[in-house]
Amino acid sequence: MLEFKQIYGLEGYKLARPLREEVFMGEQGISFDYDEYDDSSWHIVGYDGDVLIGAARMYKLTDQSWKIGRVAVKKEYRGGYIGDLMMKTLQDKIVTLGGIEAVVSSQAAVKGFYLKEGYIPEGEPYMEAGIEHILMKLDLTKPQKRCCTAAE
Repeated sequence: MLEFKQIYGLEGYKLARPLREEVFMGEQGISFDYDEYDDSSWHIVGYDGDVLIGAARMYKLTDQSWKIGRVAVKKEYRGGYIGDLMMKTLQDKIVTLGGIEAVVSSQAAVKGFYLKEGYIPEGEPYMEAGIEHILMKLDLTKPQKRCCTAAE
C-alpha cells in the first residue's frame, strides 16, 4: 500500500535522507545532500509498505513563490507516477499556504518530467553540482492539465 507523509523541518529531512543519498550521492555522484534549506522545508516521503520510494521538499522563496527540489524516486519505481503524485501534493500544499507559483531547478536529464507537469523553462541552462540544470516555473493560478490519465 502506498502512503505519503508531509513533515516540516529536520524530522522530514531525516526520513528523506536515505533515498536522497541513494539517488543523488550514490547514483549521480553528488558529494553532498543536506543544505541550509532542509531545516525550513516541507518534506514529502512516500512509502510502499515499509520501503521508502519517493522524497522531495519545498521551501518558501517569496510570499507567493515556493521552490520544489530534491525530488527523488527509488530506481525501481521510476515511471510509475510516484514523482507525479509527489509534485501534485506539493503544489497543493503551496496553494494551501498562499503561494501561486512553483519553481524547480531541473536537471537537464529530467526536464521532460517537469514539462509533462506543466512547468515552463525560463532562462539559460546552468551548471549546479556538476550537472546541467534549467530553471522552470509553474503558475498555480491557472488550471493544470491532468497528467497520467488512463488514456495516456
